[in-house]
Amino acid sequence: MNANDNRRLTDVSAGTPMHQLFKRYWIPAGLVSDLPTPDCDPIRIRLLGQNYVAFRDSEGRVGVLDELCPHRRASLMLGQVRGGTIECIYHGWRFRTDGSIAAMPNCDDAGMLRRYHANAYPVREAGGLLWVYLGPSESEPEFPRHRWMDVPDSNRHPRIVATRSNFVQVMEGLLDTTHLAVLHQDSLPRADGTVKVVNNVVRPANRFSNVSTSSKVPRVEVLETGFGLYSAALREAERDGQALKDVRITAYVAPSTIYVANGNVTLYSIPVDTETTYLYIIYGDPEKPLAEEPYLAYVERGTGTEPEVAARWGFSRETLGCPGAISIENRWGQDREKMRRGESYSGLHPFSMEDAACTSSMGPVSDRQELLVPADLAIVRMRRYLLEAADAVARGAPAPAFDSLQHAYRVAAIYAEIEPSADWRELAKGETTAA
Repeated sequence: MNANDNRRLTDVSAGTPMHQLFKRYWIPAGLVSDLPTPDCDPIRIRLLGQNYVAFRDSEGRVGVLDELCPHRRASLMLGQVRGGTIECIYHGWRFRTDGSIAAMPNCDDAGMLRRYHANAYPVREAGGLLWVYLGPSESEPEFPRHRWMDVPDSNRHPRIVATRSNFVQVMEGLLDTTHLAVLHQDSLPRADGTVKVVNNVVRPANRFSNVSTSSKVPRVEVLETGFGLYSAALREAERDGQALKDVRITAYVAPSTIYVANGNVTLYSIPVDTETTYLYIIYGDPEKPLAEEPYLAYVERGTGTEPEVAARWGFSRETLGCPGAISIENRWGQDREKMRRGESYSGLHPFSMEDAACTSSMGPVSDRQELLVPADLAIVRMRRYLLEAADAVARGAPAPAFDSLQHAYRVAAIYAEIEPSADWRELAKGETTAA
């Protein structure tokens, strides 16, 4: 990829095409638990290289405003939340969740009180996440609901992995189907139906463990849609002597959502700024209480998202960039002795830590001077789709979107075994998880 296209693809700073594209969508801005009670402390939100303040007022309503007070530009994160407002501690100006001003102690002009306001943004709470729309009001889309939002809170487990990597790098890793059998080989099923180690716990393999495939390298095909694309990893396979086609379809939804063919998992790669990404990982199951034990420990061990691991290696929101966090200086926490003893292929904590190390090792923004192969097709097509979407918005055209809210609700990753002559695209048209 040439340097200019790479910059257009990755730069989310104010005024860039990618910045404007993201502002046409509802995007995650944090967890509902970040603002646990009415009148709790406000929090800072950084999105697309810009800073905001979020607070929950006395009635439980959430407001998102520009961080700096419109009066003299002091940070509203220093403010107090009370009486249905956030109060700037510099001069006592008080703002409601809609940005209107409730009090201006150093000004008795009632006209100014009515005329002035802070920039406020639409907010939703859904699925345990805070969502914000930062774009022009005339382009605000309907808020989409997804299946994982409707499971009970006990059946949903959202996590955030923070990484010093551009958001596109993170998405590329999620679309990259062939790295799984290499980087994550200690955590994936072996021929005997177990995995080598997941934090020293041997566990049963997934439902495809008794399917023998012809090759670890799949044929990758892509179907573009009005909202993004489907990427299918296809392998010739056999079950009980019968030939079949092993199909694992990942859905990419513009601008940065991935439904992975790895169970009930949805991922949002959200740019904090051009060099920092928060990866929202949402596990949701209609039957299992994933937020409770023993499921919670299983999910976190299996994916390497335990809070203590994130804190130790600096890929939590609180510890990203702190001393001792993963970086080139400490080889991203790699244990070479374990590698030499054959106890670990990567020398890294399983799954999320392995991904975070590899994406951040490319540098905050990869130069994309790569030698690509056919298995990288989905990555190439996603890049092109994202660039074309950003260019379309810059011309005044609408951003890619679902046909309807019902369409948004149906989209999912797909697992399937089909006849060798069958077309996997028919599965995508149905947009349901298959077994």
